[in-house]
Amino acid sequence: MAPPRRSGRRRFTLVLLVLTSITLLTLDFRGFAPLERARSAVLSVLSPVGDVAANVFDPIGDWWDSAFNSDEILAENEALRTRVDELEGELTSAQVAKDSLEELLTLVGIPFVGDIPTVPARVVSGAIGNFDTTMELDKGSSDGIAEGMPVVTGRGLIGRVVNVSSDRSRVELLTGGNLRVGFRTVGTNIIGTVSGTGRAGQLTGSVSQDRPVEVGDILVTSGLELSPYPAGLPVGTITGITEDDAARVKRLDVTMLADVSDLTFASVVLYEAPQ
Repeated sequence: MAPPRRSGRRRFTLVLLVLTSITLLTLDFRGFAPLERARSAVLSVLSPVGDVAANVFDPIGDWWDSAFNSDEILAENEALRTRVDELEGELTSAQVAKDSLEELLTLVGIPFVGDIPTVPARVVSGAIGNFDTTMELDKGSSDGIAEGMPVVTGRGLIGRVVNVSSDRSRVELLTGGNLRVGFRTVGTNIIGTVSGTGRAGQLTGSVSQDRPVEVGDILVTSGLELSPYPAGLPVGTITGITEDDAARVKRLDVTMLADVSDLTFASVVLYEAPQ
């Protein structure tokens, strides 16, 4: 007859648990101090467990954000890259404007042309790299430019005008090899001629073998009679000398003083050679 006694104990335990629960809820609702202290003690004991769990699951949360919010992150990165590109473009534009202004200022009052007037002009085509033999300027006959006039930068001679319209001029560059320029070395009466080699900034020339030239000598236009160039335009510097006994001359390697690569401005010297 054991089953009826066991069933009675179960009912008694159930009633006891219900009464205990009701009692605890009532005490908690009324703010019973011992119960509050007990609950605080339990939370203090369990808080390290919560911290460990947070350390374990936070990386998982980050991974979750990376995996399922990637479109938003990619969009933000793209927006940042676009902004960086815009800022770099603004800096480049500002630098180009600064360089153009400095280049233009060097053309104002070029000292080596003396009293001969000049016309500053913008390069509109050609002379972008080192392999162009001609370039075009945005000034022409309406500004007083005529065929045959020398063209210079702030550092020296670069070519001659070979074609002109009312608002455009085409310039044959000295490096192309089709022009010959009579020169003299600065401080002497040594004269000779140079022409282009087809290589960037490099000219070749010669003088009589008995003339005492040296590496480092600076060449300027001679301005001799019928020369298409006025005297004193800087041309280049001697960088090499080779004796040619058969021709009884000294072969000269000359590096131009003016740089025609990436040129944006040049000046036409309004000089017409005597007929």
